[in-house]
Amino acid sequence: MRTTWVDGLTARVCHKLRPETCRSDMFPSWVADDQLALATVLSRIAADDIGCNSPQTIGDRLQSAGLVLSEVPGSMVARDLVMPVLHTVRSGGVPWERWWDVGGLHALLIELWAGRRLSTHSPEKVRGALTAVWSLEDDRLVDTVLDNAEDPFAFLPPDLLHESATGTATACAQFFVTRGLMKITLPDAFLSTRPGLADRPDLTEVVKRWHHRVGLEDTVHRVRDLSPELLTGLRKDLDAWDAQMGQLASHLTAHELKLIVPMTEDERYGGECLRAGWGMHRAELISDDALLWQPDSVARNSSVPDWMAEEIITCGTRFLHRQAGPHPVWLATVETETHIAAVRELMKPPTRYGIGVEDYGDGLRLWFEFPTLPADPDPPFRAPYTYSLSWVEHAWELLHLATVGYARLSIVRLVGDGELRAVGSIRLGLPEEVRARSKEAAIAALRRLVGDETQMINQRIAFEGHDQAAEVAFQICETAKGEDIHDELALESDGAEYQSFMTSARHLARVRARHAAGLLDGEISLEVGAELKAAVEGRQRTLELLRAATGRGNGMARSSGHSGRPLMDEQTAFVHLINRYGTLQLAVCRTSAGHSHFDLVTCEEFPLGPLASAVDEWTRQVPDQPRRAWHDYLEQLVAECGGPAQAIIETVTPHEVRRLVLSPTAPLELLPLHAAPLDSARTSTLFDAFTQVVYAPTARLVSAIESSQRHAAVVEVLVVAHGGGHLPGIELIGGPLCEADVIAGLHDRVEVLTQEEATPDRALHMMPMARIVHIAAHGLTHPNRWAAGLALHGGSLGTAMLTSSGVLADGAFSSVDLVILNACRTGTHEGTGRTVQTLRSIESAFLARGARAVISTLWDITDLQGVLFSAVLHAHLGVGSDSNTAYADTIRYLREHRWRVSSEAGPVCAAESAIDAMLPDWRSHLDQQVADNPLFWAAFKITGVA
Repeated sequence: MRTTWVDGLTARVCHKLRPETCRSDMFPSWVADDQLALATVLSRIAADDIGCNSPQTIGDRLQSAGLVLSEVPGSMVARDLVMPVLHTVRSGGVPWERWWDVGGLHALLIELWAGRRLSTHSPEKVRGALTAVWSLEDDRLVDTVLDNAEDPFAFLPPDLLHESATGTATACAQFFVTRGLMKITLPDAFLSTRPGLADRPDLTEVVKRWHHRVGLEDTVHRVRDLSPELLTGLRKDLDAWDAQMGQLASHLTAHELKLIVPMTEDERYGGECLRAGWGMHRAELISDDALLWQPDSVARNSSVPDWMAEEIITCGTRFLHRQAGPHPVWLATVETETHIAAVRELMKPPTRYGIGVEDYGDGLRLWFEFPTLPADPDPPFRAPYTYSLSWVEHAWELLHLATVGYARLSIVRLVGDGELRAVGSIRLGLPEEVRARSKEAAIAALRRLVGDETQMINQRIAFEGHDQAAEVAFQICETAKGEDIHDELALESDGAEYQSFMTSARHLARVRARHAAGLLDGEISLEVGAELKAAVEGRQRTLELLRAATGRGNGMARSSGHSGRPLMDEQTAFVHLINRYGTLQLAVCRTSAGHSHFDLVTCEEFPLGPLASAVDEWTRQVPDQPRRAWHDYLEQLVAECGGPAQAIIETVTPHEVRRLVLSPTAPLELLPLHAAPLDSARTSTLFDAFTQVVYAPTARLVSAIESSQRHAAVVEVLVVAHGGGHLPGIELIGGPLCEADVIAGLHDRVEVLTQEEATPDRALHMMPMARIVHIAAHGLTHPNRWAAGLALHGGSLGTAMLTSSGVLADGAFSSVDLVILNACRTGTHEGTGRTVQTLRSIESAFLARGARAVISTLWDITDLQGVLFSAVLHAHLGVGSDSNTAYADTIRYLREHRWRVSSEAGPVCAAESAIDAMLPDWRSHLDQQVADNPLFWAAFKITGVA
């Protein structure tokens, strides 16, 4: 029976795990011709994956151990043998009843192999093979394995009911049974506590004989007046029987011995739940590059697996738990040099780390604590992994984690402008107390959630949370689309930690501003670079302390209620556009009867991959290319956005939404979504369907702006204008000074800074006094987003640029309702980082420092377009229109070509007259520009709270 079981197990392992690409001549004959040896090799590949070894490393070890022939190319071993085995295991585990126990299967097969090998080879040779071939380094473990036998049942003691050494035990047993003093049948609950014996009748027979032996001794203890001679003979029989059973036990595998031992009810239930979860896997975790390997196997600066990038980009994840077949996977991102130093310490053998567990809400949170550097007085870097025990999937994952006892920690680094770089993976063992508490909590949750219907676990996981999917998608966007400065708005506290964080945030902005000035002037300062690193470290550390003080890692969202849900008026809809595995999704939030409602719409026919390539191609062209190539490309891209625009209309129109807030994602943030057509003739756009169409990165940012404390302005309008021409590469343009003259004539209280007076420092000093700030100048983007901005006056480009980092460092705009950045590309960026950071352009810096709304541009505009837009906008603002109404009326003026019919009265008449005085034939010039680019009006967008 046992031989049949062993052969069946090895055949199943070979059938399931041996790849079709793997040829027999890849192995030495003693492996290729022995199914048990081959099965052990295949299980070793799976077991090596637990240690995060790369396929190449696993293949090299197989060859160095002589399990694969040395003449086979290493790349072929990794490609045709190792990686296919890992694919299979990650999708369905290992092929035995404990599919999650990869190491257990490998240990079992080694024991079975050793037992069979001992029947034909000396113990010394088998010992040598166990250490040299199968890499068993513990001498005690080797001794235990050498006790195995191919046929341990040769030592099986007889059933005492039928045979014993002296016959005394058999006679006693038969007498007790006939008198009803001893039962020979196994109790009903006996085998139910040993479910693993269901397909092992050989082991069941062992248990039955053990039961008879124990029953006999128990009965003897209850019966009185037995003669000393009988007791002596009985003891001889029992001792002889025990010695024989001891020999049997020593020759069984550890797995078989465990099957004989009764399980607790929790152990039985937990195993049943794990078996019911078999086959639960995600396709994205099975591909070759789905999991990182040990750090020494990861090429420096290599990219991260797509699913990890997806979690960080789309979901804003920093710490995540996932299930990759039998492997619990933890993801962690590191962002500073201190973090990286802690990771390096973690990678040094022997690894030193801490893992703690605590109650958290409706579940458990496991804290992974990175090693602390000897000279670091601050608290250690901690990564939280939260398991919500109100969800079947989380409870099941926690049970699995506690059962296997390890997590595969994959570490990704964020560098530069949000670029992701792989660091590597390492196996983390869980302390026994953490395993015990986690298993207890997981089993209790599963009993509550699924009860005895454990066979429904996979189905429950597949369907649970569908009613919350839209809200979850919306909330992860709220996290994902926040970057550095978002934390300054989203976290609040009355404690010293908050003040310390804000101080360090301002300090970092000032250092970034100095660094940006150096980049613009072509001066790379090692001293500033070192100071920048230190400032990033300081801000990150104070942020960690603030998060800990405001909720153990979760900051409180301002003005969003205790639930963290956004609060908006009932005529507003906030739409997050999401790039989910290359497909566009819309997560929509609206308010009805004081409650937030969410919708999730998938635009299956709108793949973002091809669009991203097209947008990238478009941004590399210049508007003045011949044959209108740039403009035609733009029209095609905007037309492509008609599908998502129609989906938005269908989702929100039934609810009488009048105000639409859009939060785009790459590459859509570079396109004018408000110009997306709603009909084939392109006569109606998304802009036409609502009273307001504005942009905002997150609803939390909108809430923070709306609830911020406002201050009264001293000046109605501040105009900052500079025409350039004073620095190499900054050509002289006349539009900004014309704008200043026009705007000054349209308002009563206007302060104007032009040319030499318009320095960045002077402008930032004057801005807090104004209600409306208008800046007209050259707009310059930069690969470093902190160096992008507007070119004002200065002795060099570095001193002349009003940069994003400069605004963050010294800006204070609690009195400013509207900022107009009327220059080229002030609402776009050159960033290439994969991490979603909607706040990349200079407009975001003004919002972060208190401005309610910002008007910016998505591409280059001409002097005439800038002057006309400014004149009409300020004409409406000058007669009391609010920011959004003035913006909307200006866009309609431009879209509908109203300059072709001269206005006889109203605010626009004054604007046109002012332009007439400077350029009498401006209308014909504008007509020509419109012919070149009919979408010129769509370059202007408004962001924030209009």
